[in-house]
Amino acid sequence: MAGDGRTDGRTDGRSRWRANLRTACSRRLARLALAGLVFAAAGCHRWDPRRFTAPESLYRASLREFRRGNYARAEQGFTKLTFDLPPRDTLRIRARYFVAECKFAQRDFVTAAREFRRIADEDPGESLAPDALLRSGDAHVQLWRRPELDPASGQTALATYQELVGRYPGSHAAGVAAVRVRQLNDDFAWKDYQTGVFYFRRGAYDSAILYFRAVIAQYPSAAVVPDAFVRLVRSFRAIGYREEMEEACQALRQYYGGRADVRELCGLGDLRR
Repeated sequence: MAGDGRTDGRTDGRSRWRANLRTACSRRLARLALAGLVFAAAGCHRWDPRRFTAPESLYRASLREFRRGNYARAEQGFTKLTFDLPPRDTLRIRARYFVAECKFAQRDFVTAAREFRRIADEDPGESLAPDALLRSGDAHVQLWRRPELDPASGQTALATYQELVGRYPGSHAAGVAAVRVRQLNDDFAWKDYQTGVFYFRRGAYDSAILYFRAVIAQYPSAAVVPDAFVRLVRSFRAIGYREEMEEACQALRQYYGGRADVRELCGLGDLRR
């Protein structure tokens, strides 16, 4: 009898253990199933701008996608707003601006430059117009990434920044554009200076003189101007243009007399040679 009682106790314990195990397994399976449903729901979700009934909610959702780096999705949402809203609607103008930003972020700089430009031209009184001009210039800069390349896009960027400063002088965008103008002038000056150095090193001093003079005249505030002056003096000396050499040296001594190479090049001893 005692043995039977012990056997029954062990049997009851195993039964309870199995029951508890089945309950734990059931709960785990239920959690896994729920997780699977959530995952499946997330996987089935598609970005569809058409499911937004209010323009404001679509704009906010598209802006979230843009900030997350989902530029193609964001562009879809903003583009839908440009078709759905009336031409002078402020939200539509903001949507157009972000369509251009999406193009920029996806490195379609040609389209971005054009779309930013259209905003500034078609809605010049809008608060976004100065920023649109700035970004149009930025897109053209991206199309001219290296100074040795064709400068057409760089020249367009420079003209756009200068236009911005003239049209919206008190805006924050104009302040940024003024800095960009100085940077671009330095790039243009450096390009012409390097071309002048190319001719100088090959003994084509007349051609070199043209480029060094262009740097000095067209980009007077560029960082490379003192070097252009020094090369100009050396070019004049190389071909014996003493009068022109003295004139250039006077400017060098006046504006850059603290430089050692200027003192060495334009001192009286050098000029008598």
